Amino acid sequence: MEKIHKVGRFYTRIIMKHIGIFIFVGMLFVVFHDHGWLPNEDIYAISRLVYTIILPVLIAFEGGRLISEEEGGILAVLIMSGILVSESSAGILGAMLAGPIAGILWKYEQRILEEKAGSSVQMLTKNLTLGITGAGLAILSYYLISPVLHVVTEAVYRGVDVLVSCRMIALAGCIIEPAKVFFLNNVVNHAVLVPLGMEQIQDVGHSVLFLLETNPGPGLGLLLALFYKQKERRTEYVTAMIAQTIGGIHEIYFPFVLSDLKLLMPLILGGVAGDMCFVLLDAGVQGAISPGSILIILLMAGKDEIIPVLAGIGISVAVTFAGCLVVMRNDGKKVKESNTERNREMKAEMLSEHAQEKEQKEKVERLAFVCEGGVGSSAMGAALFRRVLGRKGIEEVRAEAYAADLIPNEVQMIICQKDYYERLPGTLKGKEIYTVESLLKTEEYEELAEIIRKRNIGIG
Repeated sequence: MEKIHKVGRFYTRIIMKHIGIFIFVGMLFVVFHDHGWLPNEDIYAISRLVYTIILPVLIAFEGGRLISEEEGGILAVLIMSGILVSESSAGILGAMLAGPIAGILWKYEQRILEEKAGSSVQMLTKNLTLGITGAGLAILSYYLISPVLHVVTEAVYRGVDVLVSCRMIALAGCIIEPAKVFFLNNVVNHAVLVPLGMEQIQDVGHSVLFLLETNPGPGLGLLLALFYKQKERRTEYVTAMIAQTIGGIHEIYFPFVLSDLKLLMPLILGGVAGDMCFVLLDAGVQGAISPGSILIILLMAGKDEIIPVLAGIGISVAVTFAGCLVVMRNDGKKVKESNTERNREMKAEMLSEHAQEKEQKEKVERLAFVCEGGVGSSAMGAALFRRVLGRKGIEEVRAEAYAADLIPNEVQMIICQKDYYERLPGTLKGKEIYTVESLLKTEEYEELAEIIRKRNIGIG
């Protein structure tokens, strides 16, 4: 599982960095293609150029750079030159393959150069090696990698088309909804569905694949059911519904499901029902959706797609809502509420001896709010905590959001959702970790801010 997370985080980071370009391509497609709002062949050609050439090159560069810095990125671009000349339709898949190949290969070559080449000729030998290796890989990619990619992409996209035409794509909800709850949502969407969807819109003009993970219906149905059943927590659920539906932060409802896994079945049923509706009505959107906000979904839907898309979302809400009511009624219990004292005990158990020593000796100046991608619930949590710090007049503390594997060494304290703790990379377990029930509950940050204020005053 950790290896899957690691690979998923790698590709998620690449795709997330370029999600604005995906949206750029989608918006130009929505507005200017033959059946768009304002058909314009010349402007539409811009989106085609960006999608087929510029975006794959940028993705390849970023993949190589993440592994072995700029040289790895350059080598990945050189590999892409052979792929794009031979098979431009395999651009994104080729880029996701070229980046790691180039990065790993250059890391190996760089190690040899540092050992064998003298300092006076290292720059010369590095550039010669980069050029020669790039030339060889470009030729190899043209004659070998591109034909293989062509076969693979044809098989994948035909498989997707078969699933769509046979009305079986909805069954993907059986996998996607549980994967989301266990914090694999970014992996599923950005590393798998977005690249496949971008290829599909070039053939049929829109893709249902963009809706499978980002559909806010199941989460909204769950939160509505909790709102209906638990009157004492309605303010919290209203906030969660706004963040999940309008803000597109789906992670907000994950802890509610993890606290009572019987709620997972209604989520699956709602997701499958919504996907079936999308397929039956031939619904789809014309660009990547990030975050999974209803506003972004409607923006990416063409003028003929708005009603089918809303219908699918509505079906998901209704089915999940009804299913959750049945589950909670039969169970005879309310969903477990957060227990502040229990959370404190869990936090104390999680802290290692090393972290406890730091708590007594080190002043807290930098905190990391952590989630899978570092741009969803963690970003909102960091923003909320900065407001709390501002109200208390605590100015020396920096609170920022990060992906779980990109936390700087300078960070003294990590804040994450309690249910996400076990998914933190093992290298972080020696740091001081503070868990909260939800990253979007301001009340939990009041206590944390007070702890930090007293601690910093005592040390200062």
